[in-house]
Amino acid sequence: MRRKILTLLVILPLFLSFGQTKGFAENQGEDEIELDNKDEEIIEHEKSYANLLGPQVFQTSALTSAAGTDEEGNPYMYFVMHGTPSALAVVDLNSNELKHTYTLSHSTSAWGLDVDEDGTVWVGGTTEGNVYSYNPNTEEFHDHGNKLTLPKDTAIQDLDAVNGIIFGSTAYGGSVFKYDSHQDELVNFGQVLYKKEFAKSVAYDQESDTLYIGVGSKADLVKFDLKTKKKTAFLPEEYKNDKYVRDIRIIGNEVYARMDPSNRLVVFDKETLKKVDEIELNSRTISLLSPNEDAIYYSKHNRLYKYDLNTNEHIDLEVPLLTGTELLTLDFVELDDENYPGYTLVGLLDNAGNVLKYNLETSYYEITKLELPPQPVTLYTMIHDEKRENIFINGYMSGGLAIYNTKTKQSVLHQNISQIESMTIMGDKLYIGAYPKSRVLELDLTKPWDVTNPREIMRLGDYGQERSTAITAVPKLNMVFVGTYPETSMGGGALAIYDLEKNKQEVYENYIYNQSLVSFLYYGDYIYGGTSIHANYQVNERGARFFRFRPDYPEEKEYIHLPLSASMITSIIADKEGTIWAMADGTLVSYNPDTKEIRTKPIFDLISGRFRNAKIIEGIDGNIYGTVEGRLFKVDRKTMEIEILMQEGAYELAQDSEGNLYFRNQADLWKYEIEQ
Repeated sequence: MRRKILTLLVILPLFLSFGQTKGFAENQGEDEIELDNKDEEIIEHEKSYANLLGPQVFQTSALTSAAGTDEEGNPYMYFVMHGTPSALAVVDLNSNELKHTYTLSHSTSAWGLDVDEDGTVWVGGTTEGNVYSYNPNTEEFHDHGNKLTLPKDTAIQDLDAVNGIIFGSTAYGGSVFKYDSHQDELVNFGQVLYKKEFAKSVAYDQESDTLYIGVGSKADLVKFDLKTKKKTAFLPEEYKNDKYVRDIRIIGNEVYARMDPSNRLVVFDKETLKKVDEIELNSRTISLLSPNEDAIYYSKHNRLYKYDLNTNEHIDLEVPLLTGTELLTLDFVELDDENYPGYTLVGLLDNAGNVLKYNLETSYYEITKLELPPQPVTLYTMIHDEKRENIFINGYMSGGLAIYNTKTKQSVLHQNISQIESMTIMGDKLYIGAYPKSRVLELDLTKPWDVTNPREIMRLGDYGQERSTAITAVPKLNMVFVGTYPETSMGGGALAIYDLEKNKQEVYENYIYNQSLVSFLYYGDYIYGGTSIHANYQVNERGARFFRFRPDYPEEKEYIHLPLSASMITSIIADKEGTIWAMADGTLVSYNPDTKEIRTKPIFDLISGRFRNAKIIEGIDGNIYGTVEGRLFKVDRKTMEIEILMQEGAYELAQDSEGNLYFRNQADLWKYEIEQ
């Protein structure tokens, strides 16, 4: 074992997972990987050690792609690989071989990707807003640094590159900027529209020196004249219930705007800004104008389509895509392959790296899964099992579930599962609240992981729910109780109950009026719950609610009034003596169900996020341990005396049977040993 002893506590980089994420296609297959974690870097802290166990979840997840050529005409496809940090993968499209992988330092994902006229590819990242470039002619990769200047901005959402001038749009400041890479000069034009946090898409019209910007939420579309600085919002009212304008294309005298989440592409006249057409589609975007005809390409219902701009005819090209996939990107290239004469349409189908090639002349096509490089991903939700022998830990955004055995110090990684918002164990079953579509899964821990294990038992997306943020199980009733965070419904989160014996579900919509359900605990005769004031990107003026109900009478909820106001109540537990503990923002709360006594202990003044920022457990020594906003703490149950174990860098929490604590920081799992 490599042991590196330092005399000071290392302050770890701070990364908070606030749940602003986008949906991913789940990887197919049954990949199971064993990870050896025996090599530990140990950092001394007083009379304890924080041990770096390293990354646990690796995923091959391509967020987006773009195609281009070098000056000799060699075609390449560029992929942004999700990870901590992310990476730019360069693939030779003639051979389908990976040519280069470049680390996108300071970025855990990147959505902005565009290829300039000279073949240079530009990338805009998160979480510090760095801009990167790769020139295929010189094979030089360059990090141009952070281009976010507004306090609220944390991510670049989209890029448009024109002759070395980069236009970018941002969140959560909802601004646009211009970066001149020749002069290394940056100009931020400020927030596009008042109170619009997302500038989701941007397109530059060189002919009129104008930017077209898609904002949200709710959606709007803005024309920004860079000469006069005049802004004109012109999205018709009938489209403003969408969240965003996801993608913008300028083709001839028309502007094509892709609405999200509705499957509508709206076409506007560039001069009058009047709507001239609407197209139904499922692809994330459309192609630019075909190089040999007046047509554009898109996908719908898992098939490739061509839209003839002269006849307004939509032509089914009878090209079936992979089941459950649609085109995420579409570009045109020329390949050195006799099967692909002239121009070929290429596009990314899913996050797993499946790529479509469709020849415009012969209609010959292939779908190929490229061997893209896996990346370590930020860790997210984690719990220990009832024996405190295994720790289940999930990957942020691109998913994956690692099961770390605290005795063997090895992990088994299951990659084909999406992001997990909540987990609970009942006997030999792990119940999982999965994102997106607020799915609930059951994993039988006694059986092999395969296409039927885990199995889906509920899907609450039809009720406007996206995240299953609270989950608990009641063994004596053989039922699972789930609370949700809504994103598209009109009210608050839902309470969903699944009867495992009858295979039947019951759903109570808007269970706590206009609030989300973010924490559950079954103890004694009650289920205890906590809410968040955030729901549907709205903020409920009334503070978060602490409540309980009997599992067999969920309609009759009882509110427990706390002597404080909080935006969310998270991570509820019960100790061995039956006292209920919870985190109300940055304050630890103790509630005695018999005496109704409530005690509070402030730990952190200011908190962030919408439904996840704290985790508490009862240690085997009888103390309460927790994390909040990266701070690791210990609390005496009787005196509520608090001890800060780490000031920064600790998120989520689990414990093994020997009392060691485990937490996550970015892609790494850490073990905190308290001297016995």
